Amino acid sequence: MYVTEAGIRLNNDLIITYNGYIIMLYDLSLCHPSKRKTIPLSRKQTTEEWLQEKIDEKNIRFRYFITLTFNKAQKEIIGQYLENQHIKRVILDFFYPNRKPKNRIRVWFFCEKHLSGELHLHLLLEGMNGIQFLSSNNRRVQISKKTLFDIVARDFSMDDVITETLTNHLQTHIRRLGKSKQSVDMRGFGNLKKRIQYVNKSLKSYDFNNWEHIDFQNSDL
Repeated sequence: MYVTEAGIRLNNDLIITYNGYIIMLYDLSLCHPSKRKTIPLSRKQTTEEWLQEKIDEKNIRFRYFITLTFNKAQKEIIGQYLENQHIKRVILDFFYPNRKPKNRIRVWFFCEKHLSGELHLHLLLEGMNGIQFLSSNNRRVQISKKTLFDIVARDFSMDDVITETLTNHLQTHIRRLGKSKQSVDMRGFGNLKKRIQYVNKSLKSYDFNNWEHIDFQNSDL
């Protein structure tokens, strides 16, 4: 992935911009401009369309939308990228405590700035079938006594169990998150278009240079 003043290159896609507008979208695997040529859509709109194409192309099925808010948040984007490497390992270790399969769940990272300049994260995360989650690997999980009683009474959903246990796992293994309820907001993914629009809202401001809000290195794009 390469980002310049002119545009962004990721794999075979090259997006050319001028004054904040997309003027051409090339597929570099071809010898001519892609049929997805867009003039003069805004950078935000074209980025959203490009991400939705990636979801279709890779058959991604996001299941959870997670917001992470830190006690001592990063203010430098490079520092957040480095921390995202650790966050991704923590998430994958939760779902795959032993060997990591090739077809593992995928996650995308988006940064957002508070008015203070501190960064927080939005994650788009695929899920795992509840039976597969319980049976595929031995794992230690933290759940509340209430959830345990609900499981015994068979009055629970696996999504609720995974949400609670992953939240506890993140708070345990990412020190700067802390234990407050505000540190991890994990919910069902909801409407795809609205989520993609939401995580790209910084493109309408000057919070980041170009596409810095997307962590291309750690996202499974």
